[in-house]
Amino acid sequence: MAKLPVSVCFWDYDRTMPMADGRVQLEGCDPNFTILRPEDAFHRAFYHSEFDITELSFSRFMARYSENNVAYAIIPVFPSRAFRHGALFVRDDRGIETPEDLKGKTIGLFDFEMTAALVARGMLNDEHQILASDINWVVGAVEDAFDHIPQGGTNNKLKGVNISPVPNGCSLNSLLADGQIDGIVGLYEPSCMATGAPVKRLFSDWRTAEQDYFLRTGIFPIMHTVAIRKSLLAENPWIARSVYNAFCEAKEMALAELQVPQASKVTLPWVVAEYAETAKIMNGDIWPYGFSANRRVIEAMIRWSQNDGLLARPLTAEELFLSEFLEN
Repeated sequence: MAKLPVSVCFWDYDRTMPMADGRVQLEGCDPNFTILRPEDAFHRAFYHSEFDITELSFSRFMARYSENNVAYAIIPVFPSRAFRHGALFVRDDRGIETPEDLKGKTIGLFDFEMTAALVARGMLNDEHQILASDINWVVGAVEDAFDHIPQGGTNNKLKGVNISPVPNGCSLNSLLADGQIDGIVGLYEPSCMATGAPVKRLFSDWRTAEQDYFLRTGIFPIMHTVAIRKSLLAENPWIARSVYNAFCEAKEMALAELQVPQASKVTLPWVVAEYAETAKIMNGDIWPYGFSANRRVIEAMIRWSQNDGLLARPLTAEELFLSEFLEN
């Protein structure tokens, strides 16, 4: 029987590349892999439904799903996860010493709907009682030299949230350096820090803050999920399990390789010790896939999305995923 040709898109994570390099097979399929930066993959998926199987922004998927405006169904595979305490950068001349000091301030974002921003706001709300409406938000490209791939407008449905675009020709980095905004939520350190701008991390020991957050809440935020085109599923329902199994096998291969001391595959001196310490903190499973193991974080992220006005209607965790995976 001929294998089903499918197009597959994801970023080159250690936990996905065993599929692309052929060590892990996508059973029943003849895959054509495309490796793209996440923001490029998201743009192509949400605007053009370009790939049969693709990595997707979890926050944007929830928003589009609530509007019945997405061509994909998702499985409980999460190739990107991250805490975002370390993503908060603030001017050090504005009296911002604690998260509570952010109230009334102006903070820059690449995109109000992006998952990193959702997670940062959710943490600030849960831990420090800061509402989205307590901060003035400015949206735009972070750096002058970086490519800006449009992700689409945010259909914010919450009254009282102030979201404005950056002035034409400006970047968030330049506004932060010039003191026109008080901080940013950024995936990287803003380049103005290296040139002496009075900017610091809000959480100076962000690793400890994130570990403490996990130990208290059990939440390891999901950034991205894996989606399968609905039309493909309708004709080939078996493919969902095949995709899930392949992603799980690839992840387990990556985790096993982190624990090999003979010749480390990661350019980090104490990677084996780091893995052991992280596994101790996270009760052995440092990167869980499956629905049941992630219910707590999925429900938290739905709540954050609802609180921030990103959803057209209330959602349940169960409805987001293909039903056959609800026991995983």
